[in-house]
Amino acid sequence: MIQTDKQTFALNSFCKAFSIILTIVIYCSCNSQSSEDAIKSVDTNPKVAPESLHFIAHIVENNSDGTKSEIDTLTGYRKYFYANGKLQMEGKVTKASPKDYRDGIWNYYNDAGQLMKQETSTQEGKVNELNFMYFKNGKPLSKTYQYYEGNYKDRANFKFHKIETLFYTNGQELSERHSINGSIVEEKCWDSKGNPKPIEYLKTIKSVEAND
Repeated sequence: MIQTDKQTFALNSFCKAFSIILTIVIYCSCNSQSSEDAIKSVDTNPKVAPESLHFIAHIVENNSDGTKSEIDTLTGYRKYFYANGKLQMEGKVTKASPKDYRDGIWNYYNDAGQLMKQETSTQEGKVNELNFMYFKNGKPLSKTYQYYEGNYKDRANFKFHKIETLFYTNGQELSERHSINGSIVEEKCWDSKGNPKPIEYLKTIKSVEAND
């Protein structure tokens, strides 16, 4: 069975306090850099793997510790479950030589059923990655989407993108920062009702608590 980094899932317990630190350290201490390049709109929301829509468990393996795995032998899609019955991870494995590889969208969950990470891969490797952290109320605290453009060997044209989003406790976006190769190219922020604000507004925020 494929193993996951369970330390990632342990972060949920202190997410509420960490949100304020993220707001102050990541955003207020940084100066946004202007970019002459037009910033492309990027969908940073989780995607759905087509193979998951018609999944059939042809093989089911029950383990002595209560965990379970299911495999669709026609598509290569597989699911792994925690002992409590919650989904732990799911995705497609494609058979190839010299070795099989993770193909397409893979989702990783904590034992409460929350999506913690989504990766998209090809035979050449990982294409993009999306990570989440959550408040105690179950709503997202932060979302980080990473992807690249070009060939990493071509340093002149290679672009590594990182889009970081913070949220209020009511689920409304607080701020979004887009960086390319470590340089900030765009920053946006909102109040707890979703109204756009100038980036300086972040320095006035003392709490991410917000009413629904």
